[in-house]
Amino acid sequence: MTTLMMLNRPRWLLIGLLAAALVTLAFIPHGRFWVFLPLLVFGPGYLIERSLRLELPWLARPAIWVGASLALIPLVYLWMTAAGLRLTPLLINALAGLVAGLLIRVGWRAPSPQAAGALAVPPSMLLLFGLVTLLTIWTRVEHIAGLVFPPWVDSVHHATITRVIAERGQVPYSLRPYLPIDRFAYHWGYHAIAATTLHGAGMSLPTAMLWLGQALGVLQVITIGSCAAALWKRPLAGVVAGIIVGFVSIMPAYFLSWGRYTLLAGLVLLPAVMVLTWYSAEQTSRRWIGLLSLLIAGLLTIHFVAAGFALLWCAAVWLGRGVWERSRWQLLAGLASATGVAILLVAPWLAVLVGQTAQSVGPTTLRGGDYNTYQNAAGLYWTLNNRLLVALALLGAVLALWQRWRVALSLLIWSALVILFANPVWVGLPYLSFFNNNIVALAIFVPFSLLIGGGVAALDTAVIRWLAERRAPARVRSWRAARTLTLALAALWSGLTFRSVINDGTLIAQGYDAPALTWAAQNTPPTARFAINTEGWLYNVARGSDGGWWLLPFAGREVSTPPVIYTYGPRPYVQQVQATTNWLRTAKDQSPADLADWMRANGFSYAYATKAGRLFNSRQLAPSPLFSEVYHSDEVSIFALK
Repeated sequence: MTTLMMLNRPRWLLIGLLAAALVTLAFIPHGRFWVFLPLLVFGPGYLIERSLRLELPWLARPAIWVGASLALIPLVYLWMTAAGLRLTPLLINALAGLVAGLLIRVGWRAPSPQAAGALAVPPSMLLLFGLVTLLTIWTRVEHIAGLVFPPWVDSVHHATITRVIAERGQVPYSLRPYLPIDRFAYHWGYHAIAATTLHGAGMSLPTAMLWLGQALGVLQVITIGSCAAALWKRPLAGVVAGIIVGFVSIMPAYFLSWGRYTLLAGLVLLPAVMVLTWYSAEQTSRRWIGLLSLLIAGLLTIHFVAAGFALLWCAAVWLGRGVWERSRWQLLAGLASATGVAILLVAPWLAVLVGQTAQSVGPTTLRGGDYNTYQNAAGLYWTLNNRLLVALALLGAVLALWQRWRVALSLLIWSALVILFANPVWVGLPYLSFFNNNIVALAIFVPFSLLIGGGVAALDTAVIRWLAERRAPARVRSWRAARTLTLALAALWSGLTFRSVINDGTLIAQGYDAPALTWAAQNTPPTARFAINTEGWLYNVARGSDGGWWLLPFAGREVSTPPVIYTYGPRPYVQQVQATTNWLRTAKDQSPADLADWMRANGFSYAYATKAGRLFNSRQLAPSPLFSEVYHSDEVSIFALK
């Protein structure tokens, strides 16, 4: 029985997947993760899409499955919180079991895709995209080899929010007992997904974040590839777009170095909105509007700017495609209805968000400064090979305009709208604080990959048509074989050379910090307060400079420099933290006695010290009679203040 025959027999495929799951659980490291996560990110969306019976191309469906699954998870948390209920670990695993049971039932009864006329994909393209996906998995695993903690600043506050959700099983409206913040106005959808993964996969918090982040990188290739294939109606476009996202563009793989997990999760969901919006122009119905509402609502909880990208895409589709259709006003009404329903779906959280914004900020806070300008983000826009990608994307747009001009036009309008919203000064308006050039530069790989994929597919179609007109079937077969082989070799070469994206300067916590943090969690009272080494970060907001900064999310212990989301707290608390951190990052030549006096005055009973620590240095504190070394390793010491 060939591979393709197996794919055309859902029961055989289902049996194979179940066998693979059992082998994975028994023999593969982190086996629970590799079984639970696919169930989490594909299962609910697959069941939703099947139940709605939408008329979608087969290639469009993986993006929908992933997008609907990711959108559903935070909405479940939101409405259970509104009802006063909690998502406990037991309930999460029970729901996972229910999804698995439903998938088995549906899969066993599913008709042959070939019989249903849905699997019109050349086997070579399926195998090629499978190769791209496997290479992406391999590279993303290689990227975190040796890492124990996610890098940089964002990871620390993402871990803190995830811990709160995991412990409470609800939306993190309050971050107590870890931070005195009671109306938390920050997107939390990714963190709900991470907390669910934490319970289902049975991992530590840092490990779950690392592996989930890399899995999102793989899903980005799948959803972009699915979107490209669906928009251009060519599997080849999906393969090329997947190669660009997986190995050619430095983004989104480099998100690992910055811990940009919320943006990554939002961009993984975005292609589902793009596909559904495009095909809704052909068949607007309540089912379409309902599913699009679910996707936009989930995206609103995951990342504000990614949701902005989605809404601008809706506008671009209407401008680039809808105005040319007789049903243009029906399409506009459908998109507006979907957005309105999405707002209703997240109403409990938006009420908190709007209330907090009205109390703590004014209109001027929405205006951005130097951080938001194009000049500040120019290095990101033109990093590494982005100039080449821009040229290829523009060439791809020109080629694609000959064959599917509405898609190409919509993508160009969308790109222009996004750039305009990031640079409103071009039309005399101020920069927006939340929609800035830095984020746009990080996400620009999305239109790049889609346009390049469309251009390659258009060129391939033109060559095949030219050869067919000359009645050269042998040359057509040769061209297709050469094209497929070239792409396979390009994917292999790119994947094998794309083995490292970590910027060592963004590594704050190291492997040797894990035993020290574990000791602190197990051997210090929950009320213990730690003084840690600190450095400047952004404006007057400081960051921890070593693994001690992870004491709060990992061990639940208060630290002298809290995660940067402390800025969402009440003004007196923010001012107090900034006064403390300003001293920590500017103080020089402090003796152990000076440090002891400062700790007593500020209520800190422990110090997390390292060999390279600027203030809290283990070699300087160890001889002091004012400190007792309660934990020691070659790199880290924990001192109790006597």
